[in-house]
Amino acid sequence: EKQDGTGNISYDPANHDFMVRTRQAKIDGIDVPDLEVDDPTGDATLLVIGWGSTYGPITAAVRDVRREGIEVAQAHIRHLNPFPANLETVLRRYEHVLVPEMNLGQLATLLRAKYLVDACSYDQVSGMPFKAGQLAHVIREVLNVA
Repeated sequence: EKQDGTGNISYDPANHDFMVRTRQAKIDGIDVPDLEVDDPTGDATLLVIGWGSTYGPITAAVRDVRREGIEVAQAHIRHLNPFPANLETVLRRYEHVLVPEMNLGQLATLLRAKYLVDACSYDQVSGMPFKAGQLAHVIREVLNVA
């Protein structure tokens, strides 16, 4: 750790604590826009939330199940650290939260740990993108309409 003020190497526990908290305060001070949710009727019980490359497949899958009359909301996180300030409010609005990810479920893990919500992780690590039909099937399963 560097000593506050001098930049010299420091092994002082109090300095380490101060520097860790100083860095966290900088992150916490970043202004991140609120998360926008696509929930046309406001009656959805399922939120499908993604980040990165899952945007297209999630959007296509949600569009497909909505055509069947299934109410489902979607959101796409663009800022992971810090999360949008309204993220907890958004997550708690829905009975089910589905998190499709092209990894081992790191976002779902963070959402569960930080907000204590039962986020259902759906992971794929094949290196191939999700297919809309595949995600539509998962959405139906989560809502028990498969």
